[in-house]
Amino acid sequence: MSTIAYKERAKPRLLDIYEALYRRMKLSNDDYQYYMSLKKGFEGECRFDEYTDALDSHCLVLNDLLLKHNRSIFQIDSLVICSDRILLFEVKNYQGVHYWGPVTFTKTTGVTLENPTLQLQKTRARLEILLAALRIQMRIEAYIAYVNPEFTLLGAQRNEDYLLPSQLPHYFKTLQLKGKLEPEQSRLADMLKKLHNPDNFVDEMPEFCYEKLHKELVCYACGSAVHFKGGKSVLCPVCKKKSSATNIIKQNVEEFRLLFPNEKITTVRIADWCGVANKDCVYRILRSSYRPIGKGHGRYYV
Repeated sequence: MSTIAYKERAKPRLLDIYEALYRRMKLSNDDYQYYMSLKKGFEGECRFDEYTDALDSHCLVLNDLLLKHNRSIFQIDSLVICSDRILLFEVKNYQGVHYWGPVTFTKTTGVTLENPTLQLQKTRARLEILLAALRIQMRIEAYIAYVNPEFTLLGAQRNEDYLLPSQLPHYFKTLQLKGKLEPEQSRLADMLKKLHNPDNFVDEMPEFCYEKLHKELVCYACGSAVHFKGGKSVLCPVCKKKSSATNIIKQNVEEFRLLFPNEKITTVRIADWCGVANKDCVYRILRSSYRPIGKGHGRYYV
């Protein structure tokens, strides 16, 4: 019997923000590279979830924990709480040939990356300190899971912390999860879920302002601009996906709320955001899909 994650993985809010900005502005090279790193990392974590989703019910799986203790913020890609130990996984979706070094990995292009072992050691240490503060005594086994089948690591020393792509299936196939979970393990899972804070990394937000973003109705199937002059549906000129006018405008409203959480949703602002000249249509959709606050020109929607 497979297990359902005790804390399921959600798409990072920061990745949603970068995707929205990518559709509406030209990102700097640094921001674009960071966006691609977020996107690739999330794809790798979802690939890793296929292994933990297949585990039996004698464990609790918590994905994508953002924790803070003693002013130190740390992220755990995947945590498996067993009856006798905790399995900590740092997931990497590296691709291509990498040359191992004790401090850095070097790609064939000359680009250097921090050796993931260093990050794993920090994460493990911070988790141990947090468990001690919570008065939980459990052994931790920590691993770096390389999930991309096109990843090659040359010159690496023998390292029991590494799970290379070819090793992952065997590791999870032979993983022994013995014994019934005790209340202490469930209590730990509950505490970690409560300590999880998805806003811990808000400082990594890119700089942007409303005036410099493209004002257009975006197709969320392909990211292209679509034009709407009225009617009940909208056809994307690129991917040919047909969407109801209500749904596509609501999607663009939610994108606006994501980027500008403190701004009021008004007919004039959303019509401008979507590049829609027909304000009456926008008004009808907002009125039917959101709750109005106020009257006249001061009306906004929540």
